[in-house]
Amino acid sequence: MLFFLACLAGCWGGERSVEMGPAETVEAFCKAVNACQWEEAENLCDSLSMKEYIESQKQAWARFEKEDEGAAKVARSVMESSTVTIKGMSKDEDKRIVTYTIETDGLSKTKKAILRKEEGAWRVETITEAD
Repeated sequence: MLFFLACLAGCWGGERSVEMGPAETVEAFCKAVNACQWEEAENLCDSLSMKEYIESQKQAWARFEKEDEGAAKVARSVMESSTVTIKGMSKDEDKRIVTYTIETDGLSKTKKAILRKEEGAWRVETITEAD
């Protein structure tokens, strides 16, 4: 369950800024999700599907905390200590594709985020499993 939550949440990263590049945006998004900072995570997103993703994570987390508060505290600690390593970035027209690896509690998973620029800031459009 812990690895599942961490993989859904994603990563560890820095503060949000209008000047962040695609990789920093992915890191900030993942950090916000890991810290259950849902509004901050949503502000880093572009598409309706990502906002639905965040809402589903928020609801799942609330159920988990209600069912087992102790396990939720442990899970949050593990999630907050997860790391992200940017593996690469490519360009597809006006979008950027960031490939990164999430490592949590000795387990890792590689993901791919697609971002596009909106009003001068990079926004997460989708996150999928890496090919």
